[in-house]
Amino acid sequence: MSSRKRNAGIAVTGVTVLAACAGLFFWWNTNLLGETEFCEGVVDSADMGAVLGTQGRLSTVWSTGSEVPEVACRVNRSSKFLGAEAMEVTLTTAVRKPDFQFQTHVWKNSSAMSYFSKGSTGAVSDERGWVLLPDSCRDKIGTIYPARRQLPEAGEVTVVEAVMNQGTADRSALAKMLVRAAQRIAGDAGCGAGASTDVPGIQNPSGLSTTDAAAVCRLPGFKLPQNALVEGEATVGKEQATGSMPGTWSCGLELSGSADAKIWFSAAPGEHVADEVLLRDDGFKDIPGSEAKVDWSRNAAVLTCDNKNVYFSMRWSDEYYDLDPADGVTRAMLQSFVDAAGKQYRCPPVALS
Repeated sequence: MSSRKRNAGIAVTGVTVLAACAGLFFWWNTNLLGETEFCEGVVDSADMGAVLGTQGRLSTVWSTGSEVPEVACRVNRSSKFLGAEAMEVTLTTAVRKPDFQFQTHVWKNSSAMSYFSKGSTGAVSDERGWVLLPDSCRDKIGTIYPARRQLPEAGEVTVVEAVMNQGTADRSALAKMLVRAAQRIAGDAGCGAGASTDVPGIQNPSGLSTTDAAAVCRLPGFKLPQNALVEGEATVGKEQATGSMPGTWSCGLELSGSADAKIWFSAAPGEHVADEVLLRDDGFKDIPGSEAKVDWSRNAAVLTCDNKNVYFSMRWSDEYYDLDPADGVTRAMLQSFVDAAGKQYRCPPVALS
């Protein structure tokens, strides 16, 4: 073989290798010719890419629910040679108590969430989010397990949830993906009529600030009972709030002291916690002589204010429970909160006990 032909062959081989390497690079690090829909078609690649980022390839890890309205799936974004952080999200429909976002430790810190200020009812953080499905979907959409599906019972609702298993998400992108997924899920189930189609506005939480003992959570007249504090272990410290009254609102107290204790106070108009569903729970009892109910098992009350129900609740961290607070602290603290916050919702005074 002549040297000219040999050099030409080497050049062609080199170009072929470079083309193959370029093809692999784009395959590994972009969504070129990749999946265009995820989670049984309820999320498109644009919305998923906005949550998981654009540096890498979007791939379904697993997905189930193709024969039912419920959805459960996991999607990741991976790359090679770019140094981009791996990202992964799980999206599911889930059955919950209507006030789960204020009551469960799974949702960690309610005062660090960004609650939707318009459109759908929901909230997001950097690591998770949820949106409420229409009440008309209650007998049509629930949650799905490997061997069965579960519809909500009386006193329960269905939400669409997203949890970041790896990495953190842009809150606005996560909210947008959740709302669009909820719209498609409800539409496929035939219960999406009347659901909001607006892109949700979100209200981001404040930074930490020093707590004013005479106006806890910036609520005039809201004071913690003296026996709620423990010298050296749990005293007045910092606070963070999110949302706004008379809409959905939550405030978290990070108490000073060795216990590292936290207390959360939350309030929301009825439509934000689906109170007509919540009050089907047997835990809520009428307060004689008033239009109010209280459930001491969840430290929550629902008051009728300006012809609509408003939800108020309080939750302690495990570290605060471990301090074994004095008898009566729970009732005194919730009463003080309802007295102060209730004025912001035009609620009549009520004695919870």
